[in-house]
Amino acid sequence: MKVLMWAFPIVLLMTLVLVYQEDFNQLHRQTMRLKFHIQEAAAAAAQYIELEDYGQGRMVFNQVEAVRAAEYVLQRNLHLNDDFSPDKHSYWQETVRYEIEFYDESNTSFPYLYEHDSNYFTLLLTDPTVIVTVDAGPSRLRLWNDSQGIVRTGAHTWQER
Repeated sequence: MKVLMWAFPIVLLMTLVLVYQEDFNQLHRQTMRLKFHIQEAAAAAAQYIELEDYGQGRMVFNQVEAVRAAEYVLQRNLHLNDDFSPDKHSYWQETVRYEIEFYDESNTSFPYLYEHDSNYFTLLLTDPTVIVTVDAGPSRLRLWNDSQGIVRTGAHTWQER
């Protein structure tokens, strides 16, 4: 009987550890994917420039088209609906919020020190840059979920070769 009294709590404890470990591993994979997709969205947005300004030697982003491109990349890769709410295949549970910032020759003099308040992201901008910040909401940890939300920032700098 003594063995049974020890075996049951040990099995219960190991089950809790395994559940938490699997959830944590899934969270780690999804946050790495989130970071990659944010970088892809910033790179997609940086491809849209104003051709007239570029012809005059100035680098200026076409912000309307750039935002549409970044939104498409985020929606497609994070499995989001048109209103940025997660669909049934998404890891995320709440509506994803994002912010896209453009630093180009129409609004910035380079070099410029960029500091983001939400997640301590600091970057010295030397060329036109698109910065995308995404708040994907809380994680799906089943045990001890005290996360405030997963916030990631990515940037893409336009550099001519």
